[in-house]
Amino acid sequence: MNPHELSSLIRQRRTIKPITADGDPNYLPDAIDPEILDQLLTDANWAPTHGLTEPWRFIVIQGPARAQLADFLATSYEQHTAADKFRQSKLAKIRGYAESTTVAIALGMQRHGDFIPAEEEVIAVACAVQNMQLTAAAHGLGSFWSSSPIYDLPSTREHFGWSGDEDRCLGILYLGYPANEWPQRKRGGPGDVQEKVQWRS
Repeated sequence: MNPHELSSLIRQRRTIKPITADGDPNYLPDAIDPEILDQLLTDANWAPTHGLTEPWRFIVIQGPARAQLADFLATSYEQHTAADKFRQSKLAKIRGYAESTTVAIALGMQRHGDFIPAEEEVIAVACAVQNMQLTAAAHGLGSFWSSSPIYDLPSTREHFGWSGDEDRCLGILYLGYPANEWPQRKRGGPGDVQEKVQWRS
């Protein structure tokens, strides 16, 4: 394994909303090869997990099921958002992400008793999602981890089949090939990381 290639991949990963970024109504998302999806999910399954509980659970949504997801999320937002916080633009985004993405993956955390703290189970799922995002980037796939209070409602968890008292829905990972060029980013200045690190000997 080439450490430099691994570092390059980590730095290449981006949050990309794989939707019709150029506003073209005729844009159709390119299909994702099933073998690539399988690789994403398999790599996720190799995330670190305390006690080997492997708490991550995934629902892969594609094809016509995306429209059903869009309807469900839009309805949830309308029903569970206070009037003073409701935004029509937010509703349109929630619907648009599900309708315009190629694949959506609902991200679940299934609890395995009290011997592992719930926080550590959430962290394990986050590690699994990072594995998926890195694999996606390696294949030129944009990925976008969407989080919203409506995702972890009891009704949303039940919709996805995660009905345990301490189960969680941690959001949705949207995947698709970017409509535009891969974005270039940088993290702070030359000494940026050193401003966030203390060394003690």
